[in-house]
Amino acid sequence: MMNSPDLNEPNPHILSREFPVLVTGGAGYMASWLVKYLLEDGYKVRVTVRKLDDEDRYRHLTKIAERSKGSLELFEADLLDPEAFKNCMNGCNIVFHTASPYKTKGIKNPQKELIDPSFEGTRNVLNAVNKAHSVRKVIFTSAISAIYGDATDIKGLEVDAFTEAYWNKSSNLKYQPLGFAKTVAEREAWKIHDEQSRWKMATLNPALCIGPSLTTYSMSRSFDFIRQLADGTYEAGVPDLQYGLVDVRDVAHAHIFAAQDEYATGRFILAHEVKSMLEVATILRKKFGDSFPFPTKLLSNRMLYFFGFTKGLSRKFVMENVGKTLKIDNTKSRHELGVYYKPIDEAAIEMLDFIVDYNMLK
Repeated sequence: MMNSPDLNEPNPHILSREFPVLVTGGAGYMASWLVKYLLEDGYKVRVTVRKLDDEDRYRHLTKIAERSKGSLELFEADLLDPEAFKNCMNGCNIVFHTASPYKTKGIKNPQKELIDPSFEGTRNVLNAVNKAHSVRKVIFTSAISAIYGDATDIKGLEVDAFTEAYWNKSSNLKYQPLGFAKTVAEREAWKIHDEQSRWKMATLNPALCIGPSLTTYSMSRSFDFIRQLADGTYEAGVPDLQYGLVDVRDVAHAHIFAAQDEYATGRFILAHEVKSMLEVATILRKKFGDSFPFPTKLLSNRMLYFFGFTKGLSRKFVMENVGKTLKIDNTKSRHELGVYYKPIDEAAIEMLDFIVDYNMLK
């Protein structure tokens, strides 16, 4: 029988190969890289998936495990089931909670499709943590959309760049509901954390993750972001929009850094650079030439204001983001977690290479 760590041990090694770690939603885009690095480093990794009988969605993890020093155990868990995380969490000392509903299109009921599973899923996982006395630390995957909703959210603040001190106050159930879901889920996580004193928590708030994937089943919005720059969607021009970008592999490594350091707590923005859509398109054009119909100019704000809905952009979003300067401060992640960010140009090129290699462009 596995012994629980001595919670009174001074200066404990938070991330230990002696005890298993749990990664919820471990077959996801970023989480797959996290699981890969943990397995390669020799950790005992437990992963939750939605359905164990859907092997195609996690087969890439079992293949990685076969050639790694670590071990892999798979568990079926539903975010809305309060008892789903009890067995898989027993004996673990670290919980990486990455599982979260991800949907930006075709949302008919934001409350049911995004808010409830994000909020209740967070409650169910962290309530299980409260009952699993072996757990010392939780690494909670949030998003930069829990920091801000619109670029204009910076107005009225005493700084010119978004930091971990700020919370998204502009998103709601009807406007950018995914950002709203990320915000309420992270706030609930901190509420549950603050009501106890046994385990610590770090929340990571990554910007738009780009880079290659370990699976073709990814649901990441960043695939649409890169794909649409190459497939002709924006051949006539792109909106003057700026995004915080980060290599998905840097985000995975940051999770491990946060788990290794007992004193790394609080929120951490993970973003390397802010680039416009046109800048990313230019990076891709330099590499791929005229192989794809990359955009070469900006769409006018006037055109977007009246026809932005054809690009999935509401008038409010256009007014609050198009043509606005975005600044993001990543100082805390660099200084306290020791994240050394990879070049965004390389990540963008590798992502398009992956999309082309697996015939995902159409």
